[in-house]
Amino acid sequence: MKKLYFLIAFAGAVVLSSSKLADCNILKNNAFKYKVGSKDVLVQFGEDEYIEYHENKKYFIKSDIEWLTECEYKLIIQESTLPNFPFKTGTTMRIKIDRVKGKKVYYTAKLGGRSWEWRMTKVNK
Repeated sequence: MKKLYFLIAFAGAVVLSSSKLADCNILKNNAFKYKVGSKDVLVQFGEDEYIEYHENKKYFIKSDIEWLTECEYKLIIQESTLPNFPFKTGTTMRIKIDRVKGKKVYYTAKLGGRSWEWRMTKVNK
């Protein structure tokens, strides 16, 4: 009987783990927005490229994406037109998706010894 409970619990954990991984696929080839103060930032995810658009596409930050797992990736900054942007080309940020709930993606970002939690919302292209 104990073996049966263990197998059921193990199978449930595998199913939950698999569904979380499938949820992270929402990022690839989709657009999202997040807020900085009262302003929206548009984010476009490709397979290997990430672009943030600020002030209605007046400025951008382009980064390469290196997928570490289905739910974790690194952004390597390649180019920015955002005034007073404090990071140089080659700066790396690590992002881990904590959960996906509907169109909302909750994540933790780490850069230079700092960490913060944020969320973005999927938008129609």
